[in-house]
Amino acid sequence: MKQRDLQDCINDKLEKYFSDLNGEKANGVFKMVTNQAESTTLKFVLNKVNQNHSEAARILGINRATLKKKVALYNVLQFVKSHFFL
Repeated sequence: MKQRDLQDCINDKLEKYFSDLNGEKANGVFKMVTNQAESTTLKFVLNKVNQNHSEAARILGINRATLKKKVALYNVLQFVKSHFFL
C-alpha cells in the first residue's frame, strides 16, 4: 500500500466537501480547514505525550502560553479526557 501524504488527504476531503455542497456556495473554507487541522493536531499530540504541555509545546514548535490558549480555544482537554481515557 502506498503511503499518502497529508496534502492528498486534505485534497480528498476538500473534494468531498465541495461535492457535498450540491450547488450551495462555500463560505469560510480556509477557517474551517485550519481550525479542524489545528484542533486535531493538538488533540493528537497531547494524547501522545499524556497531556504533558511542555513536551507537546516542544513537539508543536510553539510556546506553552500559546498552547494553553489553543487548548482553551478548541476545548481540547475536555475532548482528550472524554475520548482517550474512558
